[in-house]
Amino acid sequence: MNIEEICRICKENGRRPLMIGVGRSAAVAALGMEGRIFYGRDGEAVSIFRREAAEKISTSKTGYFNPGGDGLWPAPEGTRFGYNYPTGAWRVPMALATAQYEVVSQRADGFEISAELDLVNDQQIGLPCRFTRRVMLAERPDGATVIEQFDAIEYIGARELSSEVCRLAPWSLSQFAVDDRSAARFRAPGIPVRDFYEPSASLLSRENGVISMRRDPERRVQIALPEACGFIELVMPDRKLRVRRELAPLKDGLQPIDIADAPPDADPVAPVRYSIYTDPSGFMELEVAGGCPEHGLKPGDRLEMHVTNTIEQTEE
Repeated sequence: MNIEEICRICKENGRRPLMIGVGRSAAVAALGMEGRIFYGRDGEAVSIFRREAAEKISTSKTGYFNPGGDGLWPAPEGTRFGYNYPTGAWRVPMALATAQYEVVSQRADGFEISAELDLVNDQQIGLPCRFTRRVMLAERPDGATVIEQFDAIEYIGARELSSEVCRLAPWSLSQFAVDDRSAARFRAPGIPVRDFYEPSASLLSRENGVISMRRDPERRVQIALPEACGFIELVMPDRKLRVRRELAPLKDGLQPIDIADAPPDADPVAPVRYSIYTDPSGFMELEVAGGCPEHGLKPGDRLEMHVTNTIEQTEE
């Protein structure tokens, strides 16, 4: 789908698109659709855009319509600190699904958007938060698209919450359509790869210290990776594109957390900074996660994550 079509569909359905462009590169934020960000090159969307999510409303009765693109979610998903099981069954927090972002600032090559969301974790603790997304778009001399992305969650509650009842971190999930030739890659982490769902071993291959992961057409597979991986990327030969995501080190005082989709009575296992998910419906997700203060949360704590997204042409 092309970028203009995304803007048209979003506008017709009250999703309030905000677009910026530099040379061959573009970014669209759907302010009325979770603040999702869609990246483009040469007029075409690089990210998945799902039209039904713009045309329909996610509720506990209709189910969740995933918009695609790049979403900012609260981590963790599961465990006793998670935000997707407060009713006992998995669901996207309604505050997130119905969030309305506003423009804080905008210029030709960047924007900042923000929304206030009230979250409830698996211990039934309520967290008033402000979600902020800042994007700077540029092109390298070789023509590659570079998106500097700063995602933050600010705790605006009036009460301090200990790490025994609450953990929170920003979590960015970028979705891309894939086929059998597509492959996600990352630097070998030096420890066994951790699986969230089905075993990933049959999908992985290693060459020169880099591990490649193929899609699985039948199973949900997700792997968790530490900061030592350095990057995650997706090669899409059908489009002659490579998308790479690289995280900046966490700011002092922030610690990575476990983002796992684990049962709500489970304890966290190990911290995660990068994750790759493959879905049998035909997409892969490149996920990156920030950190939480070791002490828990104090009023005014701002949990920020800086990720550099690079999209470039490739003959692989």
